[in-house]
Amino acid sequence: MKTIGITCFLVLITCFKTFAQIGYNVEVLPTNVGGKAEFKRVFEQELIYPESLLQNKTGGKVTINFDIKKDSSISNIKLVSCGFSELDAEALRLFNLLLWVPAVKEGQSVGTGWTVDYDFHPEKYAKICKQRGFTKFKYLIDSQIDSTGKIYTSNVQMPMYEKGNFALQDFIKENLEYPHQAQLSNIQGTVVLSFIVEPSGLMTNIGIEKSIGGGCDQEAIRVIQLIKWYPGKHNDKLARVKMSFPVYFVLNDEFKDNSTGEQK
Repeated sequence: MKTIGITCFLVLITCFKTFAQIGYNVEVLPTNVGGKAEFKRVFEQELIYPESLLQNKTGGKVTINFDIKKDSSISNIKLVSCGFSELDAEALRLFNLLLWVPAVKEGQSVGTGWTVDYDFHPEKYAKICKQRGFTKFKYLIDSQIDSTGKIYTSNVQMPMYEKGNFALQDFIKENLEYPHQAQLSNIQGTVVLSFIVEPSGLMTNIGIEKSIGGGCDQEAIRVIQLIKWYPGKHNDKLARVKMSFPVYFVLNDEFKDNSTGEQK
């Protein structure tokens, strides 16, 4: 492996920025599942601003340095404090919600170092809460929460659409809009998405497992984000559950049943 220097990438997004320092060239940079847009969406959906700092209009930037291994696991997490332990803790909590995709070099996944910056702006928090519709998480069912942060893929009670899975088919049919480009190009098929349903019933880490293009991937993500879930359970506790979900695009025909979301 030949070291040729350090490359820095800086991406500015409304409430945070991300950059990476990599000791060698890679063909594809590492990223969180779902990319920059999902990073921003999860940040704004999940952020709970520390009350004492919010009242004092105190903000700051927390930097997290870490390694993404070739198997997507994370190691060597190092936090650079902003000087406020409450913001440090919130940045680490948000970071621990994310899944990652490793860098690619010569067609193979490789480990790299990576860095994310969480910028906390108290003056923007009211707008975020207004847009998402809540200040504190609202749990749809009364139950204890699995505090381990573990993501379950088996031996778990699956999340369910809040109006019942039989109604999910009709919901998707009513809300899915066939992309114009896909119609013009006669693109049909199945987009498969993966995501985690959090104990709150909200989704994080929305990513594409199978793409068909023509704008269908983006439309599938848009519709999935409209779904409200009863969260899954493990040992009678609300838990993080990973799901795989097909969204069907069929021209000149009724949309197929989209209510059979399967566990990853």
